Amino acid sequence: MAQLKPPADKPRISASDRLGFTLFLALTLHALVVLGVGFTQAPSPPSNALPSLDIILANSRSLEAVENPDYLAQVDQAGGGKADEKARPSAPISANTPLDQRGLADQARAELQKSQLAINQLYYISQLDSPNSINQQQQEKLQQSESNQSDQVDQQQSAIARLQAEIRKMTIDYAKRPKVVVLTASTKKAIEAGYLAAWVQRIESVGNLNYPAEARIKKIDGQLRMSVRLNAAGEILAVDITQSSGSSLLDEAAKRILRLAQPFPEFPLEMREQADQVVIIRTWDFNSNRFRTDNGVS
Repeated sequence: MAQLKPPADKPRISASDRLGFTLFLALTLHALVVLGVGFTQAPSPPSNALPSLDIILANSRSLEAVENPDYLAQVDQAGGGKADEKARPSAPISANTPLDQRGLADQARAELQKSQLAINQLYYISQLDSPNSINQQQQEKLQQSESNQSDQVDQQQSAIARLQAEIRKMTIDYAKRPKVVVLTASTKKAIEAGYLAAWVQRIESVGNLNYPAEARIKKIDGQLRMSVRLNAAGEILAVDITQSSGSSLLDEAAKRILRLAQPFPEFPLEMREQADQVVIIRTWDFNSNRFRTDNGVS
């Protein structure tokens, strides 16, 4: 068999070789930059060159044409102000298209921004306070309803109190009312019978002695119904002709006889215990020069 030769050793690159090569490249590049780049002075423009204007984008449009513009724009816009040097028109936000209106001054724009900020702040505050406002309104409605109910209860209690006071007054008045006995032939009692008989006897005696002369001469007869109220002292409290005789002469004669018959006797002790007042209802009869009283109309 043929004998193989051992491979030859490859040359090895050390770290110092790589560092040297890198330094060489760096020095070469710096030399090219320093030696290859130079500066020259631009030639001055000729004296007859045309003036140039900057081009800008205007945010508003003026109605009149601008004769001596400071800038070039897509629309005419008249400048203003007191500045010594011209300034480029600017706005916080540029419009997409030119507006057919005059621009806003800086002061007006600042006031507009403050107003808008105040409106937004008020809106946000209103949004935040809306639940509290709704709750407050509901509470006010509830308080108003409770107040109305309280007023109704107070009114009802006042009405009840007035009714109770009226009832108490009626009860007191009823308790203090005078005890009245009506004396007629059908209602008289044994205790009042003697007083009624004495009263009738006195009325008829005075009536016959004071019979109306004109009625006697003219032969005027008639009957009338009279109610007389007396107190315990025998004094007349009220007189009422409940049914007239049809003759004013006889009606007035009956009242005159009643006045002449005064004073009437006081109530007996037993009668005072039973009544404070008495009402005597009788028929007064004037007939053929004779006067009498009766319990009814004959």
